[in-house]
Amino acid sequence: MPTISITQMTDSGKIATLPRLPIPFLPNSLERYLNRLSPLQTPEQHSKTKDAVLNDSNIRLLAQLNDELLRYDQELELENPNSSYIEKFWYDAYLQFDESVVLNVNPYFELQDDPTLRQLGKTGPYGDLSRLIRRSARLVLSTISFVKEIRCRTLKPDTVRGTPLSMDQYDVLFGSARIPPESAGRSCRLQTSVDSKHIVAICGYQFYWFDVLDEQHNPLFTTQELERALYAIVKDAEKPCIGDSERNYPWGVFTTENRSVWSNVRNYMMKSPFSPNTKNLQIIDSALFALCLDNVTVEEPGDLVQEMLCGTSDVKLEEASDKLAFRSATGIQQGTCLNRWYDKLQLIVTRNGKAGINFEHTGVDGHTVLRLATHIFTDSILLFAHSITRRKSNVSAASLSSNKSELGVTNPRKLEWEVDSYLLSALHFAETRLSDLISQFEFARLDFCDYGSGKIKSTFKVSPDAFVQMALQAAFHALYGKFEVTYEPAMTKKFQNGRTEAIRSVSEESKQFVEAFNHRSVSAPRLKEYFQDACKKHSRVTQECAAGMGQDRHLYALFCIWKERFQESMSKLAIFLDEGWALLNTSVISTSNCGNPSLQAFGFGPVCANGFGIGYIVRDKSITIVVSSKHRQTTRLVGLLGRFLSDIQQVYR
Repeated sequence: MPTISITQMTDSGKIATLPRLPIPFLPNSLERYLNRLSPLQTPEQHSKTKDAVLNDSNIRLLAQLNDELLRYDQELELENPNSSYIEKFWYDAYLQFDESVVLNVNPYFELQDDPTLRQLGKTGPYGDLSRLIRRSARLVLSTISFVKEIRCRTLKPDTVRGTPLSMDQYDVLFGSARIPPESAGRSCRLQTSVDSKHIVAICGYQFYWFDVLDEQHNPLFTTQELERALYAIVKDAEKPCIGDSERNYPWGVFTTENRSVWSNVRNYMMKSPFSPNTKNLQIIDSALFALCLDNVTVEEPGDLVQEMLCGTSDVKLEEASDKLAFRSATGIQQGTCLNRWYDKLQLIVTRNGKAGINFEHTGVDGHTVLRLATHIFTDSILLFAHSITRRKSNVSAASLSSNKSELGVTNPRKLEWEVDSYLLSALHFAETRLSDLISQFEFARLDFCDYGSGKIKSTFKVSPDAFVQMALQAAFHALYGKFEVTYEPAMTKKFQNGRTEAIRSVSEESKQFVEAFNHRSVSAPRLKEYFQDACKKHSRVTQECAAGMGQDRHLYALFCIWKERFQESMSKLAIFLDEGWALLNTSVISTSNCGNPSLQAFGFGPVCANGFGIGYIVRDKSITIVVSSKHRQTTRLVGLLGRFLSDIQQVYR
């Protein structure tokens, strides 16, 4: 399990020791648990839940589990001071998940456009590939400079209002891969290559790799040299195949399979330690990150959501000329969903220079990847400012080689794979399952530009995050006439190995406001009071969760302690059998706030079959919301969100 030093350097040079994540007082966790369930249940349901939670037997058994959790935490502190009580259970929750990581685990960030690309006009030194090549090269150089700061321990510490935050996640941001189980009954594992110096570039489903850092973590390429290398990769990937031996197959599609299937295929591919497939997988697993060169143009905001989150699915239904299992009359997949390796951090770039990050979520949270996005954004702004006074490059496309023979030892090398009938069949079925999966989802995006956090704080006088959470509840209630369990993560990185705590946004106060707002049942002054009360309640709960004083992580740890240590000797507790437990652990509305000027948008898939995944960014003068679902009323929900943002102004007028 990756860990960090207990001490971290502050800006002043002093050593700061981060506190351990606290285990809340059990009665407080139970009180919060019941409070979160109260607005979501009928009086009869809630009475039943209270009886299950507060009966003497349940309290006694929970106290026993809590004592065991406290002992476990004390042992952890002695064995590894840089740990937390939730760390193992958190990793297990991700690594034991057997479904596809696509749309179920991996979120995405869409980066702001690179301002220097405006100078290219319609073409540039690499013809119509100029935006793809230039954006990709600058993304790589910015990213590896970030790697150097991490490895040389010069990265400025994260802080919130002067409070230092845990930096441990940066150690697993690069060079990491989610490895499927080695055998049945085992979980995935997170593998990190701490000395990795190479990246993998994927273009046209083909894989190329090359070193980008030297032994001192300095870049091996200038911008122009890296552009030449990437241009050579794209041109090589565009070449038509000659004969069956040179056919290109989408090996990355295996990472979209459920874990047990991917495990079987991977074990088959690595049955010989000397096979090229074994070597290829090792190269990919240990790479700093994957660069996905999508040689397609994507413009529309809604299309960009799919492009960055799961890739596009475009099946050509014409009969192919050959009769191989993968390319038969069943059709040929041509979407960008195949141009990926979802078990790693991925930088995705389109032909028109749009860029994003798709990341495997086990080891890192959004706040950590957001720091990388901010670094990239800052680099692009500085480079743009510098380019204004700099002479334009006179590199011509004619001087660039695209011959495969010139991909030498010091240049990008293409991975060659061994193919047989079993792997061809497995590729075909993986692709069709992925296409099925993608077709189950739809996406919608709202870009609201009338106001943002500035007006929310000055006019509405509430937290921008709480404001959007009330908008989400009001829109959902207007559409479905009810309230559902809503999840929002609160960052707990001010503690060692801190991750998140669950904010449950629905409260008695938010229900009162939403019902009054949608029914227009009270006067404007009273409605404003309700709104203020609801937002204050949400902010108060958020502060408690950020302080490690939520209920979800504590009670989940108790459930894990029971499952791992007491399942044979102790019957399942009443709290875990009660319908309230299943209710609160099914987040129909899963949300996250990732506000930052470096992002255009961000999003993720719903976490349950009837759910919505909602990512939002609140800027000073605008709000962007991305919504996904399995073909529920996604577009209508986004429309109602926009209507709320407009209508709430009338209340304050």
